Amino acid sequence: MAYFSCHLPLETAWWIGDWLGKFAFQAASTSRDRARRQIQQRLTSVSEVPNVEQLVLKCFQNLGKNLMEFLLFQRADWIDAAVSIQGRSHIDQALSQGHGAIILTGHFGNWELIGATLARHGYQMSAIARQIRSEPLNTLVVETRQQAGYLSFDRDKSVRQAFRCLRRNELLAILADVDTETMGVFVDFFNRPAYTPAGPIVISQKTGAPLLPVFMVRQPDNTHLMIIEPALKLQATGQRQQDLIENTQRFTHIIETYIRRYPEQWIWMHDRWKTVQS
Repeated sequence: MAYFSCHLPLETAWWIGDWLGKFAFQAASTSRDRARRQIQQRLTSVSEVPNVEQLVLKCFQNLGKNLMEFLLFQRADWIDAAVSIQGRSHIDQALSQGHGAIILTGHFGNWELIGATLARHGYQMSAIARQIRSEPLNTLVVETRQQAGYLSFDRDKSVRQAFRCLRRNELLAILADVDTETMGVFVDFFNRPAYTPAGPIVISQKTGAPLLPVFMVRQPDNTHLMIIEPALKLQATGQRQQDLIENTQRFTHIIETYIRRYPEQWIWMHDRWKTVQS
């Protein structure tokens, strides 16, 4: 499928992605119901959710198009015309400090496209990613990222590699919007405590690498706008745990802002509030 897909016209790939999203919407009842439930619980404004069922479908369709675009990374030239960048100077300014920079994002829009786009513009980037349980599928994903020009390493073995990446004054991408077993803290996310990875803050504090919130926003015509925010201003009072919570809250708030603006582009089917604060 990967070989076949990489030869498709981009418009055809988007159409197939839409179809795959509709199929998954119908077939994955548990994920569909969780997405519906979490949207109803967390997005309380009528203006935010005029049609919950339609919003859930669009979430699945976005993932379907993400998959097809990912398979097209084997011929990444299409990215030049399909992606516009806003705020590139923030990356250059961060790297000028010589400590590398942390690209902080979430499972929003087409997050994999961030690395491929930055590679097209000459940046060296590695991403911390969870290893997929299926070894053949994991190999395919890792190799496809390499073909697109960026690397990924297993989250469970990532600390030393992350520090090496930043010491080389490169970019390190971290997705910090899911409930995982990594070290984290509880912060407010859509008006409810959510267990959130604190790794980006810890790594930034230890290395001096600026944290840059970055989001790949899918446009109505399926092209993309990559928005690079200014470096996150971190609180540094000397109270380690307090600073950790406050700074994690700051980047979580930014992620929430983008999700509220484009709710169809986030993974509402993820069990985000699984871990309960004791």
